[in-house]
Amino acid sequence: MSVDELEIELNNHLTFFAIAIRHYRQIEKLVKQRDKFKVKTDEDVDYSAGLNASIQRDAMVTTIFCALTLEAFINSYGISNFSKSYFDNHLDKLNPVSKWLIIPKLVTGRQIRTDGQGYELLIGVFKLRDKLVHYKSRKKKVSELTEEEDWVTEKHAQHSIEAVSIVLQELKSISPQVDVGWLEDAEHWPFA
Repeated sequence: MSVDELEIELNNHLTFFAIAIRHYRQIEKLVKQRDKFKVKTDEDVDYSAGLNASIQRDAMVTTIFCALTLEAFINSYGISNFSKSYFDNHLDKLNPVSKWLIIPKLVTGRQIRTDGQGYELLIGVFKLRDKLVHYKSRKKKVSELTEEEDWVTEKHAQHSIEAVSIVLQELKSISPQVDVGWLEDAEHWPFA
C-alpha cells in the first residue's frame, strides 16, 4: 500500500485542548503575580489592571477552546459510531449540550449524568462560549458590575478545564472504548 492510499483520521480535539491548557497555565502564572503584588501607587493600579486584563484574555481563550474541544470530541464520537451522512443529517444540528446527552444514549443506551458537576460545568462552558462569541455591548453602572457577569476570570477558565476532564471521564464510564489518554497528552502537545 502506498502512502497516498493510507487513511488517517483528522480531528482537532487534542490540539484545541492543548491550546486551552497552554492559556490556563499562563493564567496560573499571572494569578500568582497578581496575588503577590501590593498596590501602593497609581502606576501599581495600572500594572494590576494590566495583569487582570491579561488573565481575562487568557480565560476567554481557555473557555472558547474548551468548548471547541468538547464539541469536536462529541462530533468525532458521533461520526465514529454512525455513518458521516447519518451524523450530518440527523445529529449535527443539535446544540452541543444536547449532542453530549443524545449521541452517547444512541450509542450505549445510557447518557452522561445530568445531576452532577460534569453536566453543570458542560452547560456553563457553552453558556459562556455563546456569551463571548455572540457578545452584545451594553451599558451598566460601575457599582453594578460583578465578576461573574461582566468579566471572564480564572475561575471560569478552571471550570472549563474541569468540564472537559469530567465530561470525558463520564463518557468513558458509559462507553469504555472511549480513549481519554489524550487529555494528559495535551499538556505537552507540540502541535498547538
